[in-house]
Amino acid sequence: RAKIALALIVGLCLSAGFQTNSRLRLVGMRALDSGDIETADASFTRAVERQPADWKSLYYLGLVRLEQGRPIDAQVNLEQAYGIRDEHEETADILDALAEALYQQDAGARLHAMLRDASQRYGRTRDYLREARYLAKIGDVDGSDLAYRKAARFAQPDDVQPYVSMADFYESIGDQARAVDALQRAHYLRPDDRTIADRLRRHGVVPGPTVAVPPAHQE
Repeated sequence: RAKIALALIVGLCLSAGFQTNSRLRLVGMRALDSGDIETADASFTRAVERQPADWKSLYYLGLVRLEQGRPIDAQVNLEQAYGIRDEHEETADILDALAEALYQQDAGARLHAMLRDASQRYGRTRDYLREARYLAKIGDVDGSDLAYRKAARFAQPDDVQPYVSMADFYESIGDQARAVDALQRAHYLRPDDRTIADRLRRHGVVPGPTVAVPPAHQE
């Protein structure tokens, strides 16, 4: 029933009186959230046809293409969205999706260049975390390690995510010592966080003030 209702709304949106991109995007986003990729495709495609510079529809159409297993088409849409929206709050979301599109193509060199350029251009913790995550996926362990450390260095004073992600990475490559160090820094920032405390215990470390290590920017 939900898909039928969405299809009816799309039909209304495509009629002469309702052809506004905001309506088309609304239908497309609801369809994407519900897993109705066909309806989402129709809505965002129509929105882009009406307004080729509609960055938001381009972005969501890129997400649809990823869901459809069409990473090259997704890359085209996402690069267009990025070209329009490269200095805004949403830029990081576009770059996340673009990194995934390149990764799904096994385009390691292009992915590496894109990640590096984004980190150098914006220098936000999220950019370094993206770089670290995807470098790890393509097997660049040293590059990933460096990006994680940069993410922690430039993080906000209370941002625990770089250390939690860093611990995940070190555990995945079997480096217990550095995983513990990352968790100790996370524990310093969030001493009451039970998940972090439990992870320390699994490494044989008893949580408490004596094991907490200040984050990188406080050293």
